[in-house]
Amino acid sequence: MKLLNLILVIVVFAACSKSGNINNNNNSGGGTTPTPASITLSFDSTNQVTYTSASLYFSIKSGESNVVDRAVVYSTDNAVTANVTKVYAALVSGNGTYRVDLTGLTNGTTYYLKPYIKDKSGKEVYGTVYNFSTLAHITLKSSLSFRGINWADPNGNEQPNGVVQPSGLSSSLTAGQAAAVAKRIADALKTSGGTTIRMPVNYGTTSNSNYWPVYQAAINAIVADSCNVILCFWDPIGGVVSNSDQWKSMWTAVNNVYKNNANILYEPLNEPHTYTAANLLLLYADFLATYSPLDGKCIFDGTGYASDVTTIGSDSRLAYQYLGFHCYWWFWPAYTFWTDAYNKMKSLVGNYASRTIVTEIGVENFHTFDFWKQTQSNAENDVAFLNGALSFAKDNTMGSIAWSGVNDIDTYRWYYSNSNLNEVNPGIDNMFRWSWGLPQIWPGTLPNGTYTLQNHATGLYADSHGSIVNSSNVFQNNLAAGNNQSWELSYVNGYYWIYNLGGGLCLDAGSNTANGSNVLQMSRNFPATPQSSQQWIIQAADAGYYKIVNLATGLCLDAGSNTTDGSTLQQNSSSSSLTQQWKLIKQ
Repeated sequence: MKLLNLILVIVVFAACSKSGNINNNNNSGGGTTPTPASITLSFDSTNQVTYTSASLYFSIKSGESNVVDRAVVYSTDNAVTANVTKVYAALVSGNGTYRVDLTGLTNGTTYYLKPYIKDKSGKEVYGTVYNFSTLAHITLKSSLSFRGINWADPNGNEQPNGVVQPSGLSSSLTAGQAAAVAKRIADALKTSGGTTIRMPVNYGTTSNSNYWPVYQAAINAIVADSCNVILCFWDPIGGVVSNSDQWKSMWTAVNNVYKNNANILYEPLNEPHTYTAANLLLLYADFLATYSPLDGKCIFDGTGYASDVTTIGSDSRLAYQYLGFHCYWWFWPAYTFWTDAYNKMKSLVGNYASRTIVTEIGVENFHTFDFWKQTQSNAENDVAFLNGALSFAKDNTMGSIAWSGVNDIDTYRWYYSNSNLNEVNPGIDNMFRWSWGLPQIWPGTLPNGTYTLQNHATGLYADSHGSIVNSSNVFQNNLAAGNNQSWELSYVNGYYWIYNLGGGLCLDAGSNTANGSNVLQMSRNFPATPQSSQQWIIQAADAGYYKIVNLATGLCLDAGSNTTDGSTLQQNSSSSSLTQQWKLIKQ
């Protein structure tokens, strides 16, 4: 929204001053002098010019009783003589303030206008020609400019009776303390390759005179740290604007602070699933009419649970704003192949990928599957989903905002907590970085992937023999074709899971804790309660070799005294023996 700080002072309609974006062209108007010998016409600083409209406020300071008509005439003709339109002024207050509304203008166009009055005797006079330009539409930045995480309230972003408090924030914090928390998170996000943090906002937050400044301090700290913020409204009922007056009051409070801040984006309503497409578009059109946001200021969620942007994307009224898209694996059929998820997302985004931001996408970060670039046809549902969706985002240079990023109790969280900003699951996080066109970050000893494990002493390879039975032994054999010697490493929550592609079981100490006891294969345990017997530490040993240490027992994967093809693997206390050293050969 552009403000015109124009002051027009017309004495017998001779212009003597001006300022702002309406410019005096020194073209004097014709006509006769009205009965009042001196009339002062002042344009108020609340004048507004948008892409297709202009509202001009003014007051007549003297001679008001003799004036019967007040108007402006305007045209794209700089002399205001051709294709002229006259718009009469309306009284808007009892103190002689009038408004002229010019509508149906063309964006990026210069208009010329003359003020006009007529007195009681019928005499007319036109003032000096002035000009203003409507805002010109811009080409939106790539949606990939907006990539990052959600910062969510662990008690729910809906908060029907109070303020929203994303993890680490509380109503007891000072503005300085809130800013410090926000900066810490923004710093971690930048290290992870992100640029944007999506935060909830509600009426309770903006109407709370004590907490709203604190929340602003957090928002401002993120922007000061060279990141973007998406402010998204979450209704207490969900999927609807349940109180229109409060909704508008909230957005007015937000807009009064951030309307001219290009790093703050508005998402008017999260997951508007209660609306028909037609009613949703009416809501969005009303938002645009009320706040006249600049191009690229808004993200309008798609229909349903923001799960389809094709309908709203086709509406010309929203053509210069972004679209919000949400996806989770349970939104779609239970795909096991990434291309199915890819094609599903393609159908829901349609031709609008260039201005669509995926403002929610995620999987459980504590799942121990390897999410990193999995292209097999029988993948877990969430693995196939994430690989397909982020591949589509990468191919179409779309931005994505992970759900969630910081939420101290959510199993979908990117970081451990607001105060421990280490990544829970680098395999997942690296899929996001890959889709953003960024290099990977692997905090573990080795990156996720599929490896063969060759023993330094025996030269044999760890082999599952294809067993699908829990508590079966693990063997060592000569190199062979197939998947029985293919082990998938997945680094989650600070430890490795080692999963066999042949039998589908994980390397596990089981209940064996003694030196020389066998290492077993067990079903992958549930991520919410990881069993330490299935968690492994990989430590560098001799050049090119590693020790594989069980978290529960502290013992090392070891060939022991077994050296023959088909012999079992053991666990033993750490030693310098080469039987405890393994070459991990990536496949």
